Amino acid sequence: MKKILGIILVSVLLVGCITGCQTDKSNKDKADSLTIGFMNTNLSNEFQVAMLDAARESADEMGITLAEQDGQGDAAKQVSQMEQLISQKVDAIVMAPYDKDACAPAVTKAKEAGIPLVIVNSTVNNMDQATAYVGSDDKVAGEIAMKELAEAIGEKGNIMMIRGPIGNSAEVGRTEGVNAVLEEYADISIVVDEPANWDREKAMKLMENKLQDNLNIIGVMAQNDEMAIGAQKAIEAAGKQDDIKVIGIDAIADALTAVEEDRLIATVFQDARAQAKKALEVAVSAAKGEETDREYFIDFQLITKENVADYK
Repeated sequence: MKKILGIILVSVLLVGCITGCQTDKSNKDKADSLTIGFMNTNLSNEFQVAMLDAARESADEMGITLAEQDGQGDAAKQVSQMEQLISQKVDAIVMAPYDKDACAPAVTKAKEAGIPLVIVNSTVNNMDQATAYVGSDDKVAGEIAMKELAEAIGEKGNIMMIRGPIGNSAEVGRTEGVNAVLEEYADISIVVDEPANWDREKAMKLMENKLQDNLNIIGVMAQNDEMAIGAQKAIEAAGKQDDIKVIGIDAIADALTAVEEDRLIATVFQDARAQAKKALEVAVSAAKGEETDREYFIDFQLITKENVADYK
């Protein structure tokens, strides 16, 4: 009888230990589980989609949850989405702001809520209120692209610059880079300087209209690949493919193919995946209370027909 009671007692102790261990593990998993808000500017843009795909992969690897938001090219919507993420009590937020000024209130809201905020890809005018920035120096991208275009057109002639949304930090930086380079080329003139808001269709329509104005354009400096491809389509449709050189920035898949097929002279590689992965990594560190740097920069790289195969 004593032997049976002993066995029962041991069994009870074992069950208790197993249950307690499982409870401890469950609590630990719950404590370690993080939800990170991930705010894209506009998921109709291939570069932004690449960022989100990379963030999803990293989230799976790290065992965290992403609360995804698509700003749809609307700064006011991004401010509202920031409020939603704050109300959800996410542990940290990664934000790709659509507009340098209009998205600033969203940054302030995160700061006031005490939620770590990592700005990625483009900046805002109150970066001091964010936890960190992950991205690239857009002025350098503008310089690289403009130098390549200048050489392609023989360092003289009329060109067209197609900008991103006016006030977006990438637009501002890339414009500064282009203008800095053009100071070295007195024989190159910008005869058209208008935005197409990173949009392929808008750039195509803009190019179609300008081709009718007989401006003798021989080069197009598009501030992203979506707009470069749109402009190139209009140029090709007008039968001017051999007369007008087009360059873009970002190295999206369609642009790499266009470079390979001589439809674009080059693109400038901005690593969407590396930016997103690093931003998420920094956000997780900040959510855990770990110390982070203020800035993380990822270099741009020129892609031409000679090296495009290395990036496909």
